[in-house]
Amino acid sequence: MHSVHTYAMRMDLNLFRVFDAIYRSGSLTRAAEALNLSQPAVSHALSRLRESLADPLFRREGRGMVATPRAHALAADVQQALALLDGSRQGSSPFEPASSDRRFVIGLREAIESAALPELAQRLRRQAPSVVLEAVPFARETVARSLARGQLDVVIDVPLPLGSEILRTSLYDDPLYIAMRRDHALASAPLQRDAWLAADHVVVSGRPSGLSLEDDALRRAGLHRRIALRCQNYQTACRAVAASDLLLALPRRVAITQAAVTPIALCAPPVALPSLRGQLYWHHAADEDAANRWLRAQVCAVMQQQQAPVDPGGNA
Repeated sequence: MHSVHTYAMRMDLNLFRVFDAIYRSGSLTRAAEALNLSQPAVSHALSRLRESLADPLFRREGRGMVATPRAHALAADVQQALALLDGSRQGSSPFEPASSDRRFVIGLREAIESAALPELAQRLRRQAPSVVLEAVPFARETVARSLARGQLDVVIDVPLPLGSEILRTSLYDDPLYIAMRRDHALASAPLQRDAWLAADHVVVSGRPSGLSLEDDALRRAGLHRRIALRCQNYQTACRAVAASDLLLALPRRVAITQAAVTPIALCAPPVALPSLRGQLYWHHAADEDAANRWLRAQVCAVMQQQQAPVDPGGNA
């Protein structure tokens, strides 16, 4: 961060806060709102930055501001320097959940949102009744950028190939279960491999094509099943299963949630299938932030509490 430290010695540190706000929001107006400044004041600060750094930093595109390559190169160092400064200031004033009105944004896949968000929201309401929690979708190819810009505080997803600036911890390792309607012909006895493979199946995927986790495992084992329905979320899939002869493989955590609200039976798969692993991600600049650290602890606590085994109703 030598360049940022060098510039900071010559410039008002508040200019870097303006830079960070514009970079995160992509808008002069939103940056002004976030900093509680007038838009002319933000524009003036940006002009000073441009002059000092000899680069336009942001170019107007439509109603937004797009960062230049120089701005992208500076962003991580600026954010880390500001985080370190804020962390030192917060040393004598730690995060107080009970009185905080902090807004937390979590990147979640739909399946995990339905399984974990209600309990997480309840936990946060008990400890921090004034905080705002937002669960939002995200694109895997922009996870690192969204975390670096502060657009997301944390992300929960499968293992992803992200750079060293993104930190992570394991959250869960969910085995797959098989769901079928309660009066299905296969529900009265332990599920056999040949009968399972011969049935019609539904697969849940956010991708328009390609093998699912379980179908990739079956292919490598020289096995095949027929996919009769492909959909985007487990709630829809479970409703389809409850009203048909379709079978569905779904992770334990989702199975618990859906079996409580949908008339489906659960059993263990008759062949070895991979488990669904989940990890919690955050940017290294937020690693020592007391509020982010508290949020991560709450997420981990909820996930740990949900590790109770499934009772598959005698078919496991």
